Amino acid sequence: MPRPYRTLWLLIGVLAASVAACGGIGAVIMRREPLARETALMEARARWDASGFVAYRMQLSDRGCRLEVDVRAERVVSTRYAQLRACDQQPVAVRDLFALIERDGAVRRACVYRGCACDDVLNVRAEYHPSLGYPRSLEISLTPTPNWRHADFWRAAWRFRSLDVCDDLAIGSRMLTVVDVTPIQ
Repeated sequence: MPRPYRTLWLLIGVLAASVAACGGIGAVIMRREPLARETALMEARARWDASGFVAYRMQLSDRGCRLEVDVRAERVVSTRYAQLRACDQQPVAVRDLFALIERDGAVRRACVYRGCACDDVLNVRAEYHPSLGYPRSLEISLTPTPNWRHADFWRAAWRFRSLDVCDDLAIGSRMLTVVDVTPIQ
C-alpha cells in the first residue's frame, strides 16, 4: 500500500478510536443519573415494604384537587373527594405510584406529531418519604421526543432542514403530591 494511503487509514483509525472513547465516557456520565434514580427507587420500595402497612388511607393532591383513598392489600377499596367534582387523577395505591415511577423514560404515546416523527416520552421525578419510603411527590411530564427509527422523522427533518422537528411541541407536566399516608384498621 502506498505511504499516503497508509497514513490516511492510520488517521481514520485514530479518529474512530477517539470518537468511540468520547462516546464511552459520555455514556458513563449519562448513565450515572438514571442509576442513582433506580437506586433511590429500590431503597424507597424496600422501606415501604418493610413499613408493614397492609391497610392505609392516602391523601393525594393533583392540580388543586384533593382526594382520599383507602387501600387494603395494595388495592383501592374506597375514594372520597374533597370537592363536589371528581379529580382527573385516578385513585391509586402506593404500589401504582412505584409502577409509574418505573416507567420513567418510556414512550407514553407513540406517533404524536407529523405522522410518527415524534413520540411522547414519560418523565417522572420522585421524592420519597425518608422513613416509610412511599413517593411524597411526583413531577410527571410528557416530553415530545424525536422518533429516529421512523421514516416520518427523517422526512420531516429533510423537509424542514433540521433535526429539531419536535422542538415546537409543548411539554405537558403536572405535580402529584401525597399529602399523608396513615394506617387504618
